[in-house]
Formats: sequence, structure tokens, C-alpha cells
Amino acid sequence: MSRRMIRHLVSAGIGVAAAPSIAFLFLDGVMRTLFLTTAMLTDLPLAPPGIPLASAWLAALEFAAAGALAGALAGAGWVSPVAPLVAGLPLLAIHFYAHSSMATLANVMRHTPAGLGVAIQEAAFSNAFLLIGGALTVSALAPWRWRTNRARPSWANWHAVGVIAGMAAVPALWLVLQLSEGETRGLGPPGIVTSEIQFQLFMFGGAIVMGLLASARWLSPVAALIAGTPLLAVGLFALLMPATAQNVIVRIVYGEAWQPATESFAASGWLVLFGGMVMAAGITSGRWRREAGPVPAEGALTPGPALGPAPDPELAP
Repeated sequence: MSRRMIRHLVSAGIGVAAAPSIAFLFLDGVMRTLFLTTAMLTDLPLAPPGIPLASAWLAALEFAAAGALAGALAGAGWVSPVAPLVAGLPLLAIHFYAHSSMATLANVMRHTPAGLGVAIQEAAFSNAFLLIGGALTVSALAPWRWRTNRARPSWANWHAVGVIAGMAAVPALWLVLQLSEGETRGLGPPGIVTSEIQFQLFMFGGAIVMGLLASARWLSPVAALIAGTPLLAVGLFALLMPATAQNVIVRIVYGEAWQPATESFAASGWLVLFGGMVMAAGITSGRWRREAGPVPAEGALTPGPALGPAPDPELAP
């Protein structure tokens, strides 16, 4: 058995183990943020007596761990693309099966552990499994992930274009994630999505963008770092300091629809999960090591233009 086949088999095992791990960490994190999300949308105190504050910290840790695991699968060069493919396809299968009819959604919830029933419903309504599984599948099916040759030398403005791409991806991913989370409570940004088809196009587009940020060889990994770091930082700030985050949102976000949508989105953990996934893909990416172009040695002679044969001194007048 060749080394390449062994690598694919080992990566397939990693993907099989990663899929339920990502799903459980995400679903359990959703359950732990339910009270925090409800409190931000009402007049309930964010730290009432009897409610352990450690639940928000644990939720942040679970979301970050799920994002880091998914990002490592999507971007790491040391793992075969079979790993993200095997991890992403079951999540996509659950998504499409749950969305096929209300009976199938009820069947999924019936086979879900009792403590995660509400979370699996939110995952179905928000298309979260589509975003996670889609990003993993896009990163796995990219043709450059299957090539064994070394990456080409980076061109002069490679990182500069990555900075611009990352900055452009931040508001785009923010909008997609806020639309996704808002679908669970009907609190999405108003006037943007007017039909189910438009919502699905936003979700598919978000999955493709995250998959490309995680794996594209022609794009600097700086883009993934710049796109994921702000989302992760804001998400951790909202989960770990919810009272301060709510005061900031009240001061900078206006509107009867935008303010509650932003409060619910900030407390949901979506930013930690997907921001962590994109950032982890940039950190673990093998794209940082690229083949250097040939550099002439110092003092080496370089060939000049051909001037023809030298004149024969005996024939000179």
C-alpha cells in the first residue's frame, strides 16, 4: 500500500471522528447560550442568581474548539482533503434530510439526545450545518488540495491582495452569519432577504467564501486571518462580557429591528464558531510555505545579448 493511500485512509478516520465532535460541540454550545440570548432580548438580568456564569465561558470554549477543528481540517496541508470531505458530507446530509419535510425534521429531533433537541432545531432553521459542512466540502473538493506538487512561488503583491480580500470578507461573512442566526428567531436584518431562495443563496455563498478562504492556494492565508480574527474577537467579547457588549450595541446600533437582531447574534456564538474556523484555517494552512524562485548567486555572471562571433585580428586592416 502506497504512502499516499495510507495518508488518505488515516485522514478519512480523522474526518469520521471530527464530524460528530464538531456537531456536538456546536449543539452543546447553542444550548448553553439560550438563556444569554433570551436575556439580551428582554429585561432579564444577564447574571441572575442561581445561573452559573461558567456556562458562557464553557460555551465560548466549545464554539472555539469546534471552529478550530473545522478550520484545521479545511486548511491544514498535513491532512489529506479526504478528512474535510468525510467530515463535511454527513453535516450536509443531515441538513438536506432535515429540510426535506417537517416529518423528516421531526424524525431528526426524535433521534437527537434529549438535551440537544432545541439546539438541533436551531441548527436546522439557521442552516448552520449547511455553512459548516459546505465550507468543509468546498475546501476538500478544490482541485489544488489534491495536487502533490509544491505550491508555486508567491507573486509580489500576494499578501497585499490577501489583506484586501480579508477585509472585504469581514462584512460579507458578518451579514451571512447574522442572516443565519436571525432565521431561528425571525430577527434577521430587515429588508435584505425577501424569499427563501434568496436566503439559501446567501447561505451557499457564505459556505463557498469560507471554503475558499480556508483552502485556496492562489489566495494568501493572510486573507483568512484578517477575515476570521475580528469575528472571533467580537464573538468572544460578547459571550464573555455580555453586559458590556449589550451596552456597546445599544450605543452604536440603532433601529427597532437591527438592535435586537444584533443583540441576539452577538450572544449566539456564531461569530466564535465561524470566525474561529476561518482564522484556524489561515494559521494551519500549508500555504505559508511556498517554493522560492531561483535567485542568482552573488557575483554570478548573467548571459548578455548575443553579439555574434568575435572579429579575427588577422583580418583586421
